[in-house]
Amino acid sequence: MQNIYEVLQFDDIKDKIKQYAKSVLGKLFISELKPYQDEKQLSYNLNLLDETFKIIALRGNFPISFSENALTLIEYAKKGGILSIRDLDMIGEDILTSQSLLKYFHNVDEKFTLMHSLIKRFIDLGMLEKEIHRVISKSQTINDNASPELNQIRKDLLKAEKEMTSLITSLTSKYKQYLSDENVTFRDGHYVIPIQTSYKNKISGAIYDVSSSGYTTFIEPSEVLALNNKIVSLKLQEAEEIRKILKQLTNLCVIQQDEIINNNNIIATCDFLQAKALYGQEIDGIIAENEDDKLLLRNARHPLISKDKIVANSFSFDKDKRIIIISGPNAGGKTIALKTVALLVLMHKCGLAISADIANICYINNIYLDIGDSQSLDNNLSTFSAHISNIGEMLRLTKSKDLLLIDELGTGTDPSEGEALAISVVKYLIKKNCFAMISSHFSRLKEFAFTSENVINASMLFDEDNLKPTYIFKQGVPGQSYALEVASRYGLSKEILNEAKNHLDNIKTTDVHQLMNKLHEEALKNELLKQELLKEKENLEKQEKTLNATKKLLEEKRENLLKDVEKQKEQIIEQVKDEIDEIMDSLKNKDVKLHDVIKAKNQVNNLIKSTSINDYDEIINVNDYVSVPSLNIQGKVLRINGNKAFINSSSGMSFQIEVTKLHKIDAPKDYKIKSSYNVDNLIKTNVGLSINIIGLHVDEALEQVRKYLDNCRLRGLKEVKIIHGFGSGALRKAVSGYLNSCDFVKNYKSGDEYDGGYGVTKVILK
Repeated sequence: MQNIYEVLQFDDIKDKIKQYAKSVLGKLFISELKPYQDEKQLSYNLNLLDETFKIIALRGNFPISFSENALTLIEYAKKGGILSIRDLDMIGEDILTSQSLLKYFHNVDEKFTLMHSLIKRFIDLGMLEKEIHRVISKSQTINDNASPELNQIRKDLLKAEKEMTSLITSLTSKYKQYLSDENVTFRDGHYVIPIQTSYKNKISGAIYDVSSSGYTTFIEPSEVLALNNKIVSLKLQEAEEIRKILKQLTNLCVIQQDEIINNNNIIATCDFLQAKALYGQEIDGIIAENEDDKLLLRNARHPLISKDKIVANSFSFDKDKRIIIISGPNAGGKTIALKTVALLVLMHKCGLAISADIANICYINNIYLDIGDSQSLDNNLSTFSAHISNIGEMLRLTKSKDLLLIDELGTGTDPSEGEALAISVVKYLIKKNCFAMISSHFSRLKEFAFTSENVINASMLFDEDNLKPTYIFKQGVPGQSYALEVASRYGLSKEILNEAKNHLDNIKTTDVHQLMNKLHEEALKNELLKQELLKEKENLEKQEKTLNATKKLLEEKRENLLKDVEKQKEQIIEQVKDEIDEIMDSLKNKDVKLHDVIKAKNQVNNLIKSTSINDYDEIINVNDYVSVPSLNIQGKVLRINGNKAFINSSSGMSFQIEVTKLHKIDAPKDYKIKSSYNVDNLIKTNVGLSINIIGLHVDEALEQVRKYLDNCRLRGLKEVKIIHGFGSGALRKAVSGYLNSCDFVKNYKSGDEYDGGYGVTKVILK
């Protein structure tokens, strides 16, 4: 029997759904997607999907970025394996994802009972996550404070490396006349200095490399050997301590394995549902309703055919008309029609949305099909033999509420015998009380459909004027093959076509054929009229449904948005008030340092940028008294530059803010500026683009540089120069050392030949 998944290309559907999945386990769920064999289970999963559709429409996508398959990690750990930094970090991130999902669903209406029931199964693993991320940093390295032993080892290692740097610097100076380059390099884990090969015998030590030109020899001086061995030993101790720490974390995960796997499965289930919902949006899909003895697909579309090429068609079975006979021209779309019905029913059974405007699918137990070339080379069967063998097996298995789809029933043998066989098969299917869709060219089979209460004719329409298929499916109307018209289009001679027409006219003179033609004409007229009325009715129903759904969605979104904004606004304002109070309290000390003021001003500016919520349409002028409602600050406008206003607050802090964020107020009584810690009073007014420290002692020079750079930061300067001259190089070295310690320095370098060269250091501030 044919594999329905292969024939219907169901794996292609699963691949498209996988593109929306973020978790390893979620993708595995999609790969293993199969029809639900229990009607209650199918109904439950479709209802879950329906809730997911609506929640995503209201609240946006679930907060899932990535999730590993925790089961594989736990199984490895249970066998004695030590989880890697990445593995442990993934478990920690899974816990954070579960917390994010809980927070997300906290704002989701309780009416979505199935999803809330799923989310409530999360188990709190917050303590485990904190321990994992106490040890593992965001950059996926082990933190120094992961253990006291590791902390001490790294301190010793840092000290040894500093000693090594100092020693190397000393040796570089000692052997300066022999160096080919001032840069110390690393070879095979050893510090080496580049010596001109002609002087290599002047240095006591081990040779580790020679340059390609032979001019330079890289030597590890004997003076650094012992220190280097100490560094290597400390690094081995560090690696062993890290192994112990990871082992301890692994043991913690094994202890809580059931909780970890439980949460991981819930995340994957949410991801699985979201992927199905997002794919449903992609195909403009819906979730089919369920009504006994009914199979209705209105404006159904094959999901694997591009939207700009697909033709939507409607198919309808019910308890009285359970079998459809499709006729029409070759290459007219009969096979695609069969596959569309089969694929959409299969997708529905797998708990997926389907590409149709309206769908009502009763529970189908099994889907059987015979579509395409059934020739079997392995069993030495002809196309007809394999075709009949497959159909025979289907008929033996078929029961009520099964769906059969057969393409070109009875072809491949004598037409009269094939026709008789096709009618017999249809009669047998009527007794089975199953649903069936069969394509055929047999006239007597179409005649049988006219006279049967349980069978209905259908056709794929043909454009007779242009001799092209339309791919439009019409139920209730038998089709014609249009073989002679198609043959004419493809160049068959007129002599042959005329002879064929004469022969066909003689056949069609019988009463049965005349009746068939008349019925075909009347049925076509009625069907066209019916389809027009149905289409108009569907459009009106669809518009009404869309408008009602949109109205309801907008009302819910508006209500949720207003609640969220108001709640967020209150939280932000309360938080900002507290932070502003803390900043101002920190500046009340008369001995406040300039660095503290810089830090405070930056904090205020950051708060202004991040918390200004409302815009005010007011005209603000210089000397106006204003408030910043989102920061609970009042002040006086000193000057206005474009859309920026410079404010001096009642608490003595100066800052700038967008004019639209200000609300004009009356002049407060006894308004005074507390100038004791006003930032501008602490800034020198004569801040230039450079400072000259030539001739100063190192300590005095560094103090001048520190004050100068602080003022540059407050004035917003980005690039300045420090002129220290050449001399012995002590000032230049001291300045470089200080700049390395400054987190506000983005970069620095020596001046170029026009700026004073090595006598000048150019500094770029953040």
